[in-house]
Amino acid sequence: MNFYYHPNPEESTTLSAEESAHLIKVLRAKNGDQIAIMDGQGHTYLAKITDANPRKCAFEILKKEQKEKKNYGVHIAIAPTKNMDRLEWFVEKACEMGVDEVSLILTQRSERKKVNLERLEKKAISAMKQSKNFWKCTINELVSFKAFVSQQSDTIEKFAAYVETGLEDLLQKKIKPHTQCLILIGPEGDFSPDEVELLKSSNYELVSLGTHVLRTETAGLAAVHTINLVNQGL
Repeated sequence: MNFYYHPNPEESTTLSAEESAHLIKVLRAKNGDQIAIMDGQGHTYLAKITDANPRKCAFEILKKEQKEKKNYGVHIAIAPTKNMDRLEWFVEKACEMGVDEVSLILTQRSERKKVNLERLEKKAISAMKQSKNFWKCTINELVSFKAFVSQQSDTIEKFAAYVETGLEDLLQKKIKPHTQCLILIGPEGDFSPDEVELLKSSNYELVSLGTHVLRTETAGLAAVHTINLVNQGL
């Protein structure tokens, strides 16, 4: 059964215009049909259509279920790519893989200084529904590298992928399972020397993602995948 997204289905029992149009116009659902809803906060709902309106489909909740959350956290802070399509692709695939949070950072060598958060949110929601990951990824606004680095707590595992780091410092060797893990991914051209010094002084550990030089979005996915594998014991 396909899932439909509603952030507060117990407070407002109508789907969004976009979800309603797909359900009623495309799938031709009718009054009395049952649908599955997720709220992006770990809850799923079995519901029944009470008004098959293609602009605001109304429903009645029949059953609510709480899904178990994974016992580790994945937060990727990434410098937006020059091509917006590549950033959207990263967000979509990272959300399919279960990333919890994506922060956008403006570095000295960043090529893109503006992003369309609304489009990224749509990609995150679509990926959540497709992958049946019941927690929606948080997408944070673009902030300066310096501000972001200084705001992060030392109670989490903090890493930064850096091309000049040796294989003895591979990310998979450094991760502690079942922890909250943050990893920074720089732009094409990597972090500047000044940024590397700030990372070191702010208790970030520089790590390698392997022998190859990866594109920004590829590096982000490699980091998510590595964290997942370590935590799943693979």
